[in-house]
Amino acid sequence: SDLLLLLAGLLGGAYHTWQRVGPQIVQGPEYVLQPDQIQIPPPPPWIRSDVLAETIRDGGLTGLSILDRELTVKIAGAFSLHTWVEEVRRVRKEHPARVIVELVYRTPVAMVEVTMNDRPGLLPVDINGVLLPPGDFSAEQARDYLRISLPDATPAGPVGTPWGDPRVSGAARIAAVLSEHWKQLGLYRIAVKPGEPAPQATAEAVFILATRRGAQVVWGTAPQADSRAEVQAAMAKVEHLVAYVEQHGPLDGLNADVHIDLTQNATADPRTASRFEPDE
Repeated sequence: SDLLLLLAGLLGGAYHTWQRVGPQIVQGPEYVLQPDQIQIPPPPPWIRSDVLAETIRDGGLTGLSILDRELTVKIAGAFSLHTWVEEVRRVRKEHPARVIVELVYRTPVAMVEVTMNDRPGLLPVDINGVLLPPGDFSAEQARDYLRISLPDATPAGPVGTPWGDPRVSGAARIAAVLSEHWKQLGLYRIAVKPGEPAPQATAEAVFILATRRGAQVVWGTAPQADSRAEVQAAMAKVEHLVAYVEQHGPLDGLNADVHIDLTQNATADPRTASRFEPDE
């Protein structure tokens, strides 16, 4: 019992000492997190926003201590709200005060054609149809992306949220598959087949690829993101187009009355490639 009393006295003394000096320790320079002690991956070249500074400002990430048990949760939550951040994978804190944030940035895949104040405009989206900050793109940079053309395309929410139209997310998935090839192919925009029902009626819109001159390729429906088989079938369609262009030249050199139908060529079977031969 004497030992228990001694332990209780020691613990009590330690508690009162911590109550007195703890706050100064917690606020000591080696524990207080400064903005330049938060480390994130270098943003890719298409991001002109200062992701770190904006997140610190908007998330109130100043004067934090690495002894705060909720620190990593607070930092992860703040970064996940930034419009350019797709996913926060991990937040790790170190001593002396430093936090390393592992995150994935959003990648633009297309520009959606819109009308704003009776003037044409372009709004960037990622593969999931999430609206990205248009201010990060100059008119010249916007030309580096395929266009998505839909009747009355208007985003449902603010930057950093899904567009709200399954046709936009479908077209964005097609644009992602075409990302490395569309310029070589001579494509310009992705549109829906005329007469397609409104997005509320179906998410299975039939898409058309078009060149500046009006030549068209019937693509078919967009691949589902969670279906490996559909993504592979979409890549096979691109391979067919690449093979066609290597033999006949870019699609933008074709007349507007030329139509290629990829829905007849959804497999990678080379025997179906003859469907593209103009003489057959």
